[in-house]
Amino acid sequence: MRTLRTLKPGQKGTRNLVARHGASLVFVRYRYDEATREHLKTVELVVHRRSRDREAECAASETAGRRSAVAAARSVALRIGLRERDLQRRVKSAGGRWDPVRRVWFLKRDVAERLDLLHRIVGGCV
Repeated sequence: MRTLRTLKPGQKGTRNLVARHGASLVFVRYRYDEATREHLKTVELVVHRRSRDREAECAASETAGRRSAVAAARSVALRIGLRERDLQRRVKSAGGRWDPVRRVWFLKRDVAERLDLLHRIVGGCV
């Protein structure tokens, strides 16, 4: 199957499809199937949209099971209880900083790993 023409929403030949699918329309493609000798009009739609969050950033920075230097230097959010004063002091002395709005501690990932705190990372990024 070969593509004869690819159009963006709003171009001539896409107006009815823009009216039908709205902002989720990405492309309209006119194609030709040589096996069946048919002309086809296909659409590409966005069916799910999600903002890039902390988990996606961490997953994008890791390749083949190895952390890159960028991932090791990235700060991670740690959940530490209000009564865990000794642990709070350890994190603070290791360079961590408290965010009172989110009520989490931020610490470099490699330091959190050295302190054996990866299980306390919030946001699904481990």
